[in-house]
Amino acid sequence: MMMRMNAPSPRLDDPGSLDGRVFDVVVIGGGIVGASSAREAAAAGYSVLLVEKDDFGSGSTSRSSRLLHCGLRYFEAPRPMRHFARHPGRLVTSLRMARAGMRERREMVLTAPERVRPLDFFFPVYDDSPYAPWQLDLAFGLLRRLAPGDVPLDYRRMRRAEALKQPMVAALAHPDRLRGVARFTEYQFDWPERICIDAVLDAEDAGAVALNYTQATLGAIRDGVRSVALAGRNGAVAEVGARRVLTMSGIWIDRVLGATDAPPRRRVFGTKGAHIVIRLPEEYRNQGITTINSQGEPFYCIPWHGLHYIGPTETPYDGDLDDIHVDAADLEFLLSETDRLFPGLGVSRADVLRTWAGVRPLTYHPAHPKGNRDRVLHDLGREGLDGVYAMTAAPVMSHRGSGRMVVEKLRASLAPKSDGATLAYRPRLPLAKSNSARLAPDMAYTLADVRHAVRREHARTLMDVLYRRSGIGLRHDVTDDQIARTADVMSEEMGWSDAQRAREIESYKADVAHLFGVPGRA
Repeated sequence: MMMRMNAPSPRLDDPGSLDGRVFDVVVIGGGIVGASSAREAAAAGYSVLLVEKDDFGSGSTSRSSRLLHCGLRYFEAPRPMRHFARHPGRLVTSLRMARAGMRERREMVLTAPERVRPLDFFFPVYDDSPYAPWQLDLAFGLLRRLAPGDVPLDYRRMRRAEALKQPMVAALAHPDRLRGVARFTEYQFDWPERICIDAVLDAEDAGAVALNYTQATLGAIRDGVRSVALAGRNGAVAEVGARRVLTMSGIWIDRVLGATDAPPRRRVFGTKGAHIVIRLPEEYRNQGITTINSQGEPFYCIPWHGLHYIGPTETPYDGDLDDIHVDAADLEFLLSETDRLFPGLGVSRADVLRTWAGVRPLTYHPAHPKGNRDRVLHDLGREGLDGVYAMTAAPVMSHRGSGRMVVEKLRASLAPKSDGATLAYRPRLPLAKSNSARLAPDMAYTLADVRHAVRREHARTLMDVLYRRSGIGLRHDVTDDQIARTADVMSEEMGWSDAQRAREIESYKADVAHLFGVPGRA
């Protein structure tokens, strides 16, 4: 195959015009880690192609607990003092991950305040808790020392009598056994899907090419260039070359690598995190709980636009990677844990408004029955895939650091060909100064934003627009009229026939019910 270095940019998400091009770096996987890796590599001066088989940010990026957490969870373990004394290596790992987390937390809060919001969190300590109050003081003292103080934790330990004056704490189980409560500031990713889209657009501004709804398959390597076959959703195909391949496809990593002539050993262990959304009393607004569930695992009740979501689960997952949703067992477990947390509220299946679930792409290790959370950049050249890398256990909150780690690895063996660009990490807000009609009076998103999402932001389906480009879907009950108005604009932009428009609407409704609905509810 004759590879050419320079060619015109392709039409949005059409791989056909790329046939024969050689890129320094091909990134497979357009979740937040892949998008951030593409952004950092393009800004460093590499020619980059980013390829995503579905929509950008549609996988684990959009299914997390949405916390820019302070790192406390890295120290959570059954009998922590004994646990870390017996496993000092895990303590070192926990300290390293907490330090990285605190730095990422600080950077996001200072550079993208539009994408995060502070929340008051309470951590209750009971007389039979695995933690003593002084251990919380020690843990938060460590966290304070792991990052600069311009984004404070606001940690304060409250005694029982003071804590019970807080309505949310007073509703907790066993108030008579409460020894104290840690109160601190936690931050929430209000819109991780949009952060991912912003990273894609940043990458394109730095010179990268991005393809949505395009399947990538690794081929053979010749003279240091590996072939990558591309197949678009409308039948367009191409073959490009890559000097380096970054497999950033999360839970699909083993599937991508397994399609090669020399499949490497297993890299990913998936655990399912399910959540339910409920409406708690108004006085709990903007307050959250972090605790330990009946399985000894971290568990949260997190504010969400006037509602709260509860979870996650930590269930080993070996099901269909393309069909991840809350099932009946997840729902029953989360309701049971909610009742255990707030026994007086009587939360039942009828109170669940919506759900979501994702699978964490943790690092596979036989010694970790639920996966290793230590982020690893695997060099697969040692297993016959020269120039191919994969990253596992990269959390949403650490996406910028993951992208920078990738660039350090690239520079060790491949010099960039240009000076690159300076990144501003600028949040792309809905179009400013638009007099276009809003989708609804209480929504900032307009019909002009829908048009822009199709023309410039790779949106191809109603789900792309209403959930990931606009963030509306998880915050509002989108009406039939709002769906229809969105579909009208997309039909004009994409040339949908009346029949296709109707199919797109039905597909959207079916996806919402399946991915975000309540099991057993029509």
